[in-house]
Amino acid sequence: MNKSQVKDYRMMGTTSECLNVYRGKWAHIPVVVQLFDRLNGNIAQIVDLDRKKTSKVSNPVTKNKEKTKELLTDSIDVLAGIVSSYAEANNLKEVEQKVKLYTKGLVRKRETEVAAKAGNFLSLVRELMPGMAGYELTDGMVAEAEGLRDQFVALVGTPRNLIVEGSTASRQIDVLIAETNRFLTFQLDKLMLRFKNSAPEFFNSYLQARIVVEPATQHRENRDEEPPVV
Repeated sequence: MNKSQVKDYRMMGTTSECLNVYRGKWAHIPVVVQLFDRLNGNIAQIVDLDRKKTSKVSNPVTKNKEKTKELLTDSIDVLAGIVSSYAEANNLKEVEQKVKLYTKGLVRKRETEVAAKAGNFLSLVRELMPGMAGYELTDGMVAEAEGLRDQFVALVGTPRNLIVEGSTASRQIDVLIAETNRFLTFQLDKLMLRFKNSAPEFFNSYLQARIVVEPATQHRENRDEEPPVV
């Protein structure tokens, strides 16, 4: 959660704790019971949404993609060396040009370009294989590179998708916080007025709990914060 969300979340938590401590004061009022359950339900949803945010899952996927790209380009380099040697020996200039076009600097290319160029190169290798019997270019070598390319294609865009999911979760948290603030302010706060004189300790504790407290300053102000335990 961001700083603004954490402030409201903490207020919701302290309000729930206060009501729980003084349950005996209000448990006989059905509407208050309903609002208390609604408050705790919204808190639980916010915790669940926060766990889905991308800051906790994007990095491992990104590292896996980078490793797959590294393995793919290494495999392509080996195959490119074999095919280039074959093309040179047989004066296949067009093949040499295609090998350079598809494989040169592949590791530095954009993700989508890597996938496309690797696919084109592997198709070229498959076409040439029947005439390369003396080069020990096996089907297993090509199949391994094809498998790595398929893995890489599957991973391309995954962290971006997770970021989108995280952004959606953050918006849903905002909606839940706004909804909770509305029914606390316009319903529960007004119902608590009956305890101002009859149960002043409870009433004052409730008012204190409803104060939004600034979270402690972090070294990196924009980073997401873990939700406090409720």
